[in-house]
Order: sequence, then C-alpha cells, then structure tokens
Amino acid sequence: MLKKVLLIALTAIAMWAMEPLVSVEWLRAHLHDRDLVIVDASDEKFYEREGHIPGAVQSDIGKWRQMHGRYALVRDAEAIQKEMRRLGISKSTKVIVYSHHRNGKDMLKPSYIIWAMQRYGFKNSALLDGGLPAWRKAVGVLQKSRVINKPGNFTAAPDETVVADLSFVKRHLHKMRMLDARPPIFYFGAKKQPVLDRTGHIPGATSYLWRYSFNDDGTIKPIATLRSMLIGGLKLDPNQELVTYCTGGLETSMNWFVLHRMLGFSKARLYDASMKEWANRKDTPMVRYRWE
Repeated sequence: MLKKVLLIALTAIAMWAMEPLVSVEWLRAHLHDRDLVIVDASDEKFYEREGHIPGAVQSDIGKWRQMHGRYALVRDAEAIQKEMRRLGISKSTKVIVYSHHRNGKDMLKPSYIIWAMQRYGFKNSALLDGGLPAWRKAVGVLQKSRVINKPGNFTAAPDETVVADLSFVKRHLHKMRMLDARPPIFYFGAKKQPVLDRTGHIPGATSYLWRYSFNDDGTIKPIATLRSMLIGGLKLDPNQELVTYCTGGLETSMNWFVLHRMLGFSKARLYDASMKEWANRKDTPMVRYRWE
C-alpha cells in the first residue's frame, strides 16, 4: 500500500514539474492540457499578423521590465503578479514561453520572462525549443485571433537568490565567476557599444556569447554539449555562486537560463542592469584588451 501511495505521489510530482526545455512534439501532445498556459513573448503586431501557437496569450517584454534612467530592470512584485494573473497563471499552472525568433533580441525575450517569473517565486516554466519557427515547421497550425485566458491567482514571492545588483557585483569582484554574454569584441574592448560610455568588461569576468548555446536552426544544443562547453571548457562549477551579465539584461538571461535551469547552477544570479549601469558609471572598474 505504501509503495502505491509513493508511486502516485511521484507520478503527481512528475506531471506537475516542468522540464526547462520542451520540444514542439511535447507541446503538440499537451496543447490542450487544462493547466497549461502558453505565452507568446513577441510584439503584439507579430502575434496578430503572423499568427501564434493555438491558445497562446501575448505578453511583450515591456510588461516585465521598465527603464530606470539609462538601464532597465525587472518590474516590481505587484506589476509581475498582475501580469501573470492576466495571463491565467496560478501556483499549479505549467507555463511554456516562446518567441517568433525574428532576431536575436526576440529570441531572448522568453528567457528573460522565465527569469522574471522565478524572480518572483514561479519556477514551473519552460522554454519552447526553436520557438515559433520550429512549431511552424513541425506542426504548421497557427491561430490569429487573440486569446484571453481566465485570470489566475498567482501570488508573488520575491526570490533574491537569482538576482544581482550593483553592490553585490562590487562586493564579489574576483571572489566568484562572472560570465559576459556579449559579443567577444565588446568584452575585449576592441569596439565601443554606442549605449555605453566605456569599453571592456567587469574585472575577472569570462566571455561566453549567448549564441554559443544555439544550433543554426534556433534550437538549443544538447545538454551534454552545453556541459562540455561551460563546465568542461570554462571550468564553471555548478556548486558555486556565479553572476551572469551582458549589455542590458536580455542576453544574459539566456546564459542564466542555460546555467541555472538546464545545467543545475542553482546559485547563478543575473545582473539585471548589467553594463548599461556598470560601464556608464565612473566608480566601477573595467578591464580592456585582456581575456580572463
């Protein structure tokens, strides 16, 4: 009897918990699950004009972050809770997030939204591997009418362990690994980004362009390959604290997603303001012309 109860409990947990990355085949099989919410993270005009995965609700990145001077930060708990409830998300909901993969920035919106959800206590989310192009190629069926879900009752519970701010980064310089998600030319300092006052990278940081985690077709590389690159190659330790950053928060959200959600780096933090804050100040150290 006890074994039967344990089996039922384990089955329930398995059914509830999401894998961090799901295929279009998985989504096709679960498309009509009552506890599933599909979030289209692309702009509203593409959601309506190009169509979207049947049943998907639209939520652009502006619902999740806002400007603070020269950089953007995730919105506060009240705003995120309101948006998640509007999307139909409750504590027991399973959430799939995807974009139309129109460009690099569009590809990064889902990983930022997944991070923002976890920032406020929601972990049962997943990224659709390959986004809308993969769905269109494998399934083909799209919907153009707007979807409005029954409101959910999610309650935000801020999680400070997945976020890093300016003071945290300053305190941990050379004390923990930091990963720069920008193109290497910006990390090295050979080219200046128009939005930044200074060139180079945070002292001690390692360069890892977020696109290294992707195949040419927009799908994410196998976990074994990611592990070989990030753990075997860069010698990152899944048991140690780590900070990811980029220009302004989007690129680094993909590195955070790969590390934290796919490779088990439970102590990985995202520096949300990133270089738009760090490199636009005069009291923060920078390194140029050196690989670290």
